[in-house]
Amino acid sequence: MKKFFVLSGVVIIILTLISCGPPKLDPMSLSVIPADTEQVKVPDVCRVQYESRKLRVAVVDFANNTTFGKMTGVNTSIKGQGTTTHTSAGVAGIVVAPGAAGIGYAEASKTKYKYSKNINTFMRQIAPNIGNYAQSAVEDILVNMGGVDVFTRANMKKVMQEQGFQINVADQNTLVKFGKIAGVSYIITGTVDNIKAYYVPPKKSENSDTGNALANLALTLTKTVVKAATEGWNVNVEMTVQVIDVSTGRIIASKKVKGRELAGTQPNFNPELIITAAKKAMGEAAEDIKPELSDLFAVKGYIIQLRGNKEVALVNLGKVNGIQPGQELEAYEFLEIKDPFKGTVSCSKARIPVKMIVSDQVDENQCWVKIEGDERNKQRLKIGTLVKRAKLHGQGVMEKLF
Repeated sequence: MKKFFVLSGVVIIILTLISCGPPKLDPMSLSVIPADTEQVKVPDVCRVQYESRKLRVAVVDFANNTTFGKMTGVNTSIKGQGTTTHTSAGVAGIVVAPGAAGIGYAEASKTKYKYSKNINTFMRQIAPNIGNYAQSAVEDILVNMGGVDVFTRANMKKVMQEQGFQINVADQNTLVKFGKIAGVSYIITGTVDNIKAYYVPPKKSENSDTGNALANLALTLTKTVVKAATEGWNVNVEMTVQVIDVSTGRIIASKKVKGRELAGTQPNFNPELIITAAKKAMGEAAEDIKPELSDLFAVKGYIIQLRGNKEVALVNLGKVNGIQPGQELEAYEFLEIKDPFKGTVSCSKARIPVKMIVSDQVDENQCWVKIEGDERNKQRLKIGTLVKRAKLHGQGVMEKLF
């Protein structure tokens, strides 16, 4: 078991301390040779693949399926042992017990509690807009990702006022009607399914002496990281995110995502801290829909220059397209295929197996990329070769841990 913790500590240290960063390039120091000037020949039937338009996407308020709405919590501090009778009115929101907090609804009741340790409860009124938090989290992902025109809330409100339209986020047909009125291509909606809070008390210190100084350091750091990542109020959020194609009315993507945040280490339950942590957890959960969104709304461009015998390439994608240093691009080549029986022609697309990493040289409308891979595959790249941003990643290991 100790070896496991030591190994875990070493892995965490490496993940935390080592950061490769994007490639640093000086493209002008590389010469242009004849092989770099070859231009791609695109079959007429495949030219449509180069067409790219910025889609308009609206994110609507998420439905709140949790019992977080207007909440009332009760707090009484009790020490020692004994029995107490507590009468409460029916409340929806936080149900607090020693060492844990659940979300639910309690009807008016008179209950006797036997206790053998401190019971922490309190009373406060809260009205968090959970669905609005989730909407903001997904909007942030889209804006930072680039490649789409996000239909703002102000514009949505204006359309609804002008048309006298009321959005029902639970009704897919209503959302599609709104999308057509607003002129958007896709609507992103969803639900906040669960918010759970529980308290993890501090653990007692244990002997970390393994007989090896390096192993001791790794073990100590591992315990420190685990302590920092788990002790206190853990707030877990579960959401469902859906993408609706307005033109067809179909749900073309649906994914359940989760996020976790800490809401302080004090044992006393604080609803404001729980809500704040839940809001952050929604932002983390929304990160896990990024691969699907970045693939659905992939930005496309093409190579406009090659240098150093196809060691680097200049691509007509930049900051306005959401391109950032360290991201990866994919390159594609096309072939016209003729059906031997029908006589029809179609376009066949294949990915060129090379790695194209965006360097530190990123301008508004273009970027330099470093090309890695087998030399034969690199030579398949030409001026005009189609490129698109690869799928973006969701939460990383360290993000999930913290």
